[in-house]
Amino acid sequence: MELLLPQGKLILSRGKLPLAGLVAGGRGPDPNWLLAAMRDLPLYGADKGVEYCVRAGLYPVLACGDRDSGHAGSWEKIKAHGTKVMTYLVNKDATDLSLLLKEMPPVGTLLASGVWGGRADHLYANFLTLLQYQKRTKTPVVLLDEWEMLVFLEKGDRLSFEAQKLPKALSLLPFSPVCEVSIDGVRWPLEHDVISSENPYAVSNKMTGRKTQASCHAGIAGFYLTYKE
Repeated sequence: MELLLPQGKLILSRGKLPLAGLVAGGRGPDPNWLLAAMRDLPLYGADKGVEYCVRAGLYPVLACGDRDSGHAGSWEKIKAHGTKVMTYLVNKDATDLSLLLKEMPPVGTLLASGVWGGRADHLYANFLTLLQYQKRTKTPVVLLDEWEMLVFLEKGDRLSFEAQKLPKALSLLPFSPVCEVSIDGVRWPLEHDVISSENPYAVSNKMTGRKTQASCHAGIAGFYLTYKE
């Protein structure tokens, strides 16, 4: 699966069609970036993510949430446009993101925005929710906005990234107690090296050129890019 993103070209070893976009209620992506990244995709919105879609002139096919954040007018606009809306109680034992993922039809590869920023507990919950979705559905997930990107790599997964603009830093993060990874095209390459939750040392690497490749040989790793200082 080759993804042409505003940040560059991302190739996933097991991605496939159909490609879909999701916008959650975390840090709002820049409207122009969101339009460039997801304008041609079937789009799904979780709570305040609906407002981010409308700001970019995009209308999800499905929106879920308790509607406790964001502008009420955004929900009225998407309903008038024909979006299927599912509303839930504020007091519930689930997040708006998890409810949306349960209601979505099967997709082949998922681009998820609006997941970054804000409170650390929300970000951590978003990571776990989207990782479990990937494991359950066998659907690769790319978490991204104009500032950050994360791809979950499970055993046997590979990716290559050709940057349109070089990121400030690149990291490999353990999402299992132990994982075995390789990466090249960076200042500190790794070859079947082990990173772990006890020693997550593979952070703040740098690309040495426009292209890098990474693989996961065991466990689950996160391939992370940031364009922030």
